[in-house]
Amino acid sequence: MNNLFRRLRNKGLLLLGLLGTTLAWAATPCEGVDRSLPNDRKAALAPAIAKQLHSKRVDVLQSFRDGNWQIIYVDTHDSDNGFLFYSHDPMRNHYVTVWGGVALGDEETEIRTWTLKNAPGIPLKLAKCFAWHVTNDRDR
Repeated sequence: MNNLFRRLRNKGLLLLGLLGTTLAWAATPCEGVDRSLPNDRKAALAPAIAKQLHSKRVDVLQSFRDGNWQIIYVDTHDSDNGFLFYSHDPMRNHYVTVWGGVALGDEETEIRTWTLKNAPGIPLKLAKCFAWHVTNDRDR
């Protein structure tokens, strides 16, 4: 009886640990932000963005979308990678602002403030997601 109790207790603790990890992972500022970007959309966006940046070639790496707003992370092969902020469809509109560089984990508030100032009208949820991503989740 003791062995059965110990095994059940251990499995229960393992399950609680996994559940806690899953809940912690799901509760990021990016929850509810569309981060999907199919390869065919990447391929379509790349030449349009390359033209905007006056670059020969651009690789579209990531996207963050909320409503009409979209942030697209690109590699130009000419300069540092950058995040381009669009208030409307990037295929038909020029980016509002661009951000590049490195941010430390304690700079999340400053990055969010920069985003709200330099991308006027951006949804707060998207600004929070971006700031969290570049300070805490960049390599994931």
